[in-house]
Amino acid sequence: MRTVLFLLLLVLPTFAGDLEQSLMDADRAFDKATLERGLDGWMSFFADDARMNAPGGEVKGKAALREVYAKMFARKEFSIRWQPLHAESSKDGTLGYTYGQAQTSFRNDAGEIQKRDGRYITVWRREAGGWKVVSDLGN
Repeated sequence: MRTVLFLLLLVLPTFAGDLEQSLMDADRAFDKATLERGLDGWMSFFADDARMNAPGGEVKGKAALREVYAKMFARKEFSIRWQPLHAESSKDGTLGYTYGQAQTSFRNDAGEIQKRDGRYITVWRREAGGWKVVSDLGN
């Protein structure tokens, strides 16, 4: 019994580290898919039941989120890129979050390029196909 407990104590930190690394990898893949495929790449990482706390109220579901995000991606020469700085997961490995730095740019109505630096936090849920975004918040 002591041997089993000892082995579990050795393995658990590695399991947590692997989960956090997989979250960082998922976040980087999310960024890459968005760079390569725009809105379609962005939405491909969202869970079907994802939600957003928006100024007009809660937005529920992937289809409704797509309508909201389509306006952001419709800006002229819109770009969003980000780099995760940290990831953490629940002990059972079903939920996690990443946060980091983001940069957006777009051309405004006057034709000027607008660049903005920001921060974000993304909440992830591990599903059969891998990590999916359940909520994303950025400024």
